[in-house]
Amino acid sequence: MSEIKLKRFWSLLLGLFFTLSGAAASAACVVDNDDRIQLNVSPETKSWGDYNGNKLITASKVYKCEQDAGRYLMLSMGATQWSASTDVKDTYLFDTYEPETCSLKNSKAFASYTPERTKANFSRQYKFIRSCFDLRVVDMGGAQIIAKENQQYCKVERTSDGAVILRGDMCFLKIRAQSNFAVQPIFNNKCADPDYLRSIGVQAQDIYANLNILTTGDDSGYSEDVDNIGSRALHINITPNSKVLNLSEDFGASVPRFPTSYNINADWGDLKIHTDFENKTEIDLSFFVSNMASEKCVAGECSSSSNFTQPFVGQVELFKLSSGRPPKLVEEWWDGGLVPPNWQGFVKGIQYRVPDTVVDAGGRYRMVATFQDPTDDYAIYLNGLRQMLLRMYDVEGATVGVDTLPALATLNTLGVIPGFNGTRVLNQNNQSVDLSQTLKGLEEIISSTVWPPYYSAICDHDKCTKIKNRKFHQRLVLEFVVGRPEVGEDEVKIQDIHMQKISPIFDNYPMQKADFVSLQCGG
Repeated sequence: MSEIKLKRFWSLLLGLFFTLSGAAASAACVVDNDDRIQLNVSPETKSWGDYNGNKLITASKVYKCEQDAGRYLMLSMGATQWSASTDVKDTYLFDTYEPETCSLKNSKAFASYTPERTKANFSRQYKFIRSCFDLRVVDMGGAQIIAKENQQYCKVERTSDGAVILRGDMCFLKIRAQSNFAVQPIFNNKCADPDYLRSIGVQAQDIYANLNILTTGDDSGYSEDVDNIGSRALHINITPNSKVLNLSEDFGASVPRFPTSYNINADWGDLKIHTDFENKTEIDLSFFVSNMASEKCVAGECSSSSNFTQPFVGQVELFKLSSGRPPKLVEEWWDGGLVPPNWQGFVKGIQYRVPDTVVDAGGRYRMVATFQDPTDDYAIYLNGLRQMLLRMYDVEGATVGVDTLPALATLNTLGVIPGFNGTRVLNQNNQSVDLSQTLKGLEEIISSTVWPPYYSAICDHDKCTKIKNRKFHQRLVLEFVVGRPEVGEDEVKIQDIHMQKISPIFDNYPMQKADFVSLQCGG
């Protein structure tokens, strides 16, 4: 297998692991992970730490490997990248991410699909991860670690018989029956120095990655006998220089700061409605969004507000239209998601579900999505999500496959919503509900009470307006007729579609007959 084919193989294989399950395979070794790693790096003050100021990253533990004795433990930190939709993301061990060649169809708000900046953003992530993190592995039982010291994609530095430092794209250790590994990411202090970051071409930005833990049949890198036994997500916020971008309030070195310019531009994505017209309705929304802003530089140090994840959440109102009568409000909720850095694509909503009927076959409806204050909308959204889950399941601490849904009260704050592994289905009151879809895209929530910041301005590249002077920064209006589903199906047909966009900063378009935005990719 050539090196190019090898890199492509690992990209496809890891993509398959995380797309299909995101959970450990049925391998013998057991992996215990702590919470997602979240670090704040401030080149301006040459400091770093977690959100409490601690500089020690906890280790993942790999143990009970008796049945895997003779196999190899493969370790790698790979950069994460979203596809053209927030519900699909992949981890790459190498700098091999290539965005699909796509053309944008039916958009009145965007002229084209431009993924070039997405690729550049990924390359910076990869450089940072590979330059700024090593892996320290210690056998907790004191046994000698067996590893080739000069592997094709890894350098092994032995610090004692039972401890090694690993540097590279993928590293292999021999598994023995008594193996009891602690795998700890080590951050290199030089990566808090702005001169060093500039030398490797990394800007102030959000960095997303995964620590991947797998077992393989050999240590060649070419084996197809691979089990994914665990992964651990990382998020690193590299804070911009305050002279380059306007930042949120300074609460001290350990508290991250974020750009306060908001730049998410949007258009309607797809709309799907599932109903039996009797006692249940599911409304599945998506929005085509763009997180692209102008780059700013001071003394050779560059960044952009679009180098960072931003929330995109709004109030959605569904009205029934009747001739000669005012529109009747039939349902309202907050919907949206999180938009990755320097990215264009579809933000998938939460699959809003209600235990009754809200649409009638043949009826005409108007859907209005209003985006006002990004931070307040986001807080209301999290609380609304909590209320929706409580209404649907009427339970706290419910079992979700092999995991446990933590107390839903945690959704009252801007804290972490966990990723759901295992079977990903919650069964309650004879219902089977796919939570991985309901909560898709929320795994990347930043668990800091100062995120998202209060944005001071909405910007369309270099054109900005103050948020406090506006009732909303964009409003999307959709009118349609509900048609009956095909026999045996519950997805209604969305017919006679008209759309409108109103915004004080982004391009507008009047109410007109239209179709949903789509991306046509590939040959």
